[in-house]
Amino acid sequence: MKAINRLYIFMLLAAMTVATTSCVNNWLEEAPYDGIPADGALQSSSDVETALVGVYKSFKGTSSYTDYYGQIMLVMGDVRGEDIQYNSVYGSNRASFYYYMNFSTASEFSRSNTPWQSPYIVIGRANRIIEAVEGGHLSDAEAEADYLASMAAEAKVLRAWALFDLTRVYGKPYTMDNGASLGVPVVTQPLESNAKPARNTVAECYAQVVADLKDAINSGQLSKSPTPGYANHWTAVALLSRVYLNMGDNANALAQAEDLINNSGYSLWTPEQYGTAWSKTDAAHLNEVIFEIAISGTTDWVDRNGVAYLYAEANAAIPGYGDIVVTKSFYDMLAADAEDARLDVLLAPEQDANGIFGDAKPYLNKYQNGGADIRLANIPLLRLSEVYLNAAEAAFALGQKDKAEQYLNAIISNRTTNAQMLVTQNTLTAERIYIERRKELVGEGQRFFDAMRRGETITRYTNDNDRGWHDVLPADSRTYNRDYYKAVSAIPQAEINANPNMEQNPGYGG
Repeated sequence: MKAINRLYIFMLLAAMTVATTSCVNNWLEEAPYDGIPADGALQSSSDVETALVGVYKSFKGTSSYTDYYGQIMLVMGDVRGEDIQYNSVYGSNRASFYYYMNFSTASEFSRSNTPWQSPYIVIGRANRIIEAVEGGHLSDAEAEADYLASMAAEAKVLRAWALFDLTRVYGKPYTMDNGASLGVPVVTQPLESNAKPARNTVAECYAQVVADLKDAINSGQLSKSPTPGYANHWTAVALLSRVYLNMGDNANALAQAEDLINNSGYSLWTPEQYGTAWSKTDAAHLNEVIFEIAISGTTDWVDRNGVAYLYAEANAAIPGYGDIVVTKSFYDMLAADAEDARLDVLLAPEQDANGIFGDAKPYLNKYQNGGADIRLANIPLLRLSEVYLNAAEAAFALGQKDKAEQYLNAIISNRTTNAQMLVTQNTLTAERIYIERRKELVGEGQRFFDAMRRGETITRYTNDNDRGWHDVLPADSRTYNRDYYKAVSAIPQAEINANPNMEQNPGYGG
């Protein structure tokens, strides 16, 4: 009954006009959800339930859903890498900002092209929920104690996730200096809209992320059953494994991953399932999807600004903008194994008047909706395959090659029928694990952040002979590593102007 109520409230809120995103430096908004005043808003479990739906709603983003997981967080995590690119010949310019990396001043970063405002709205709304529940002053606090505790635990998971993302975008990788450099402001209490917090260190940000996730997990209040669109116990565990991996804490990353693999009940898609299981209408979908943004209809979709529409070919039977394609180097790498099931989510162009792609299949089809309008597709953000890859990478780093072999081969055997692709402890290398991660998580917003945490050099192309279908890129954006100042995004200049305590990242002028 509770889930049904949430769905109803979600649809109701989605139909309302968003009225909380127009003021600069209002990212820690007072109102916990659209249309409800701040003072005394959360008075009962029903109010908290509605507020929590507002947190999930903000996970897509504001500004026409472009500034968080509806679009930009996933796009920026891929187009700066070497496996996904902006489709400069047929695209609509919606995925070009981070691809070209032509920016050099903070004034070029706005709330529509970088994830700042919406993650902080998530945090601000979550803070209201946590304060209301833990304060014990709600009218039905005793009668609904367990339900309120479960919602507060969900709020902590989402607050942690938003802070983790903000830290990765605006702070240097933890593994670069053990978190000594600046991250973003850590905010755990409701603040007035004119608050002017200073930036915390990356280490302080990660400490809060870990604390929130551990609190949520240890509370015992999170469901262990999947409900599309809602965070459960295993969402927190999977996310914590990802966080520990970003910290270089391989022992804890492995422990969290193994807990989920051994105890959650999720299972990897088989090669036969892989091509269609991305669709929320497929029977196997929830076998592997641990958390996703659920789209129920036209009142809560991300419409043409959403990531699914950017990936779909403009001239296809189910059209999109065609802004994003895999790179030629990635396509050639994946196509080297003709039996790899991941080729099933690559589509050939229906029209290629300029002959750019030849016989290749450049369009990635992970955002599916059972053959219907892809604007209604769910947006998967955490999958079991990532957890297996976390386990393989962490185990290898710890010298536990037997486990690394086991977890990597679980991925390989469920993606290809070619037994020659399997590894042994003697043939297993860190590079092979990284390549398998690239193949599996392409288009899911991971590659750039993976390369930065590991200190890799991203090489999109070296000269015209290996440029593939890349556009001509500036030399310093063609090959770079995490020392390049543009690897860390500028805080939007409007925020710097509004908050004298906010220090800008090095390299960016006004």
